Amino acid sequence: MTCTIAPRSVNLQGVCLVDEAHGWAVGDGGMILATTDGGLRWHSQGSIDKDLRAVCFADTERGWIAGRDGVILHTTDGGRHWEQRSTGTDRNLYGISFDPAGRTGWAVGDSGTILVSSDGGLTWQRQHSDDTHFTRCFTLDEKTAWIIGKRGGIHATTDAGATWTVQQSNAEIDLRGIYAVSPDLCWAVGRMGTVLRSEDGGGTWVRADSGTGLDLYGLWAAPDGREVRTSGDDGVILASHDGGRTWSPQSSGTAKDVVSLAFMADTRHGWMVGDSGLILATPDGGETWTPQLSGIHKDLAGVHGSGDARWAVGRDGLLAVTTDGGATWQVGDTGSGAQLWDVTFLSDARRGWAVGDAGLVLATEDGGSTWHRQDAPTEVPLLSVHFEGDRGWAAGAEGTILATTDAGATWQGQTAATRTTLTCVHAGTGGAARAVGRAGTVLTTKDGGVTWETRDSGTDVSLWGVAFTASGEHGWAVGDGGTVLATKDGGVTWEPQDSGIADNLKGVWAQPDGAQVYAVGDGSSVIATGNRGATWSSHVASTGRNLYGVHIFPTGRDGWVVGDGGTVLATRAGRRWAQQPSGTAANLYSVSPADHTTAWAVGRAGTILVTRDAGLSWQRQPSGSGKDLLEVHMRPDALTGWAVGDRGTILGTRDGGTTWLHQPSPYTGCALWAVDFADDRTGWAVGTGGTVFATRDGGVTWETQDSGGTDDLIDIHAVGPATAWAVGHRGTVVHTRDAGRTWERRESPTRQNFTAVHFTPDGRTGRVVGRSDTVMTSLDGGTSWQVGTTGTGMSLWNVRTFSELESWIVGDEGTVLSTSDGGATWDQHFYSPEKDAIPVR
Repeated sequence: MTCTIAPRSVNLQGVCLVDEAHGWAVGDGGMILATTDGGLRWHSQGSIDKDLRAVCFADTERGWIAGRDGVILHTTDGGRHWEQRSTGTDRNLYGISFDPAGRTGWAVGDSGTILVSSDGGLTWQRQHSDDTHFTRCFTLDEKTAWIIGKRGGIHATTDAGATWTVQQSNAEIDLRGIYAVSPDLCWAVGRMGTVLRSEDGGGTWVRADSGTGLDLYGLWAAPDGREVRTSGDDGVILASHDGGRTWSPQSSGTAKDVVSLAFMADTRHGWMVGDSGLILATPDGGETWTPQLSGIHKDLAGVHGSGDARWAVGRDGLLAVTTDGGATWQVGDTGSGAQLWDVTFLSDARRGWAVGDAGLVLATEDGGSTWHRQDAPTEVPLLSVHFEGDRGWAAGAEGTILATTDAGATWQGQTAATRTTLTCVHAGTGGAARAVGRAGTVLTTKDGGVTWETRDSGTDVSLWGVAFTASGEHGWAVGDGGTVLATKDGGVTWEPQDSGIADNLKGVWAQPDGAQVYAVGDGSSVIATGNRGATWSSHVASTGRNLYGVHIFPTGRDGWVVGDGGTVLATRAGRRWAQQPSGTAANLYSVSPADHTTAWAVGRAGTILVTRDAGLSWQRQPSGSGKDLLEVHMRPDALTGWAVGDRGTILGTRDGGTTWLHQPSPYTGCALWAVDFADDRTGWAVGTGGTVFATRDGGVTWETQDSGGTDDLIDIHAVGPATAWAVGHRGTVVHTRDAGRTWERRESPTRQNFTAVHFTPDGRTGRVVGRSDTVMTSLDGGTSWQVGTTGTGMSLWNVRTFSELESWIVGDEGTVLSTSDGGATWDQHFYSPEKDAIPVR
């Protein structure tokens, strides 16, 4: 199977199947993938960096895409060129759909946004609606369409949108998918396994038993309305053979969320897309599914090439090979199961070597099809290997340098004037070699390694890769924060180049004449240059995982962050953020420490994790719940805590999580997004529909309080036993100063959806963050608010405020930000995989 490398955590959100050969998928970070051969090969299109949420095509040439910040893209040549159209809005768009003729279409999104086009997507106009948050739309013909959204919202039009009728779905659950085959017969799906069916165009909707409580997103029906399919969380796929009246599960073969699907009219051939670049295909109506593009979900650390062939290696013995200059890649395996840090091949493209942890050296004589181990006189991690003929070097931790003159049959240690970790070595001709490492270290030798000399790189960042032309005159070194250095004099002097990315670069390779240079790094980023580094272009849109939960200790130097795919990041003593082994692939939404060594994280499907050794290891605790847990709050005693989530779930513990017990929730028809306590007894939980629950006895009993509105509340911060602030959708800011007996709404200067709020302990300085890079600040205890941005363009998910000047924020695509000047400027903090965890000497 040949496939384009998908970024480590680029979630695909929409898919469109035109015929058995042509299809498109779109997702995070501007990812547009296209196939013209039924999915055997996928290639990337477009150059935008906005998250994309939906795609539709009228035929193999005309298509449309909708995404974040009001983005709509249009193509008339099958995606070879995508043009951005003016929409007149910066609201996030989640759905787009055109009639079969490709003339009339709608796009929908945040805060009741409805856009219509009657000229094939060239121009767009707003149409009137209420403030429902819309998630998807479906266009049947030039006059008939449906829109769905939050809290069971369904809107329909039969006059091209001149009027929209609110239909009664009799569901308070958020809806995520809509599909119709005639003006009468249509379906909708949503959270908690919701499946709705209508036979009168939406006049009445009837709920069917889906047999699952998982969220459903994707929806498709055959033209005759008999075969219907839906997909959703944890790889669930359901099939109906009677028009949606009854449903049965199918096996998708994946545990990843599958958010969109499409079939051919024959009901046999179909695709599904989802998290982490997943694309599945079926030839038999969904009875069997085969991965077409499962992505490389592990960081790449080394790359090398010969002719049109390239090899890249990474975690768990991962090997990726391309034979067409990088257009397509094949995912393979060295069979070692170990972390591999580098790979090199000779010009014959047959003989090669790879190195990794614990002194591992692998060799191949058949282009990488099979690998065998060579003996090396070290057990420290080897981070780099390179050969010139039978002469080669390997370098690694503690200043280790190994050399061979017989193609690796024997290896000997050499002495370098450093104990600094060496991350990359490059073998030249005539016994010349260069090595780079941490703290900007650059070493060179001209005598086969008998002596090594130190060179000035002009930087103190960690350098991870170095490569030279055959002449040894031109060379490149790459490192943290997108660093690229170039030399024209064999490595004596170095100058910086603009890589165009901020990802940490971990490996670089150059053609013998320097005509092509490739660099790879975190998140499967791949960049290349054809002009010796004058300009660099991205071959894969790189992104980090979305981050949702953050806790920074008051010093601002220690903290944890959690997010998608079990991501746990930690910083200690102000050092770089580094990943920690969570032991789970479940999305984590919240983290709450009791102290610097003990912390809890919660997430998908009742996941609760605890660490008692500062994150060196995380253990799962039994929650007794299968519901998504959206926030956790632990007290300083490391014994008492609460977690809240879907269906009004409230869990409590008095023994450090050894046992978690369900606490009585006043209402189970809502999702609880946040919980916070002022002390061991006084706390609040907030959620959908303006829900506020309060307790004054540590959760033994919870009572409902009136927030004064019905907008979803997404976060709450208890400043004290009597004072709390909550924020939510459509610019909602509410607060209480009497323990919740009354809640007062404060005017905010934006209608953007808020996601988090946090105040200083004295209650004077507060910050609120939200979608589309929204930051709101109050310096007078919440009396007045000023709105701003961080400049990243990302949706922001959590904030911690320590003073008028100091705050931390996390958000989409691995965003970790801090400010020390009250938000006038924001510093971005990057993180690396395990390579950063190698001891510094």
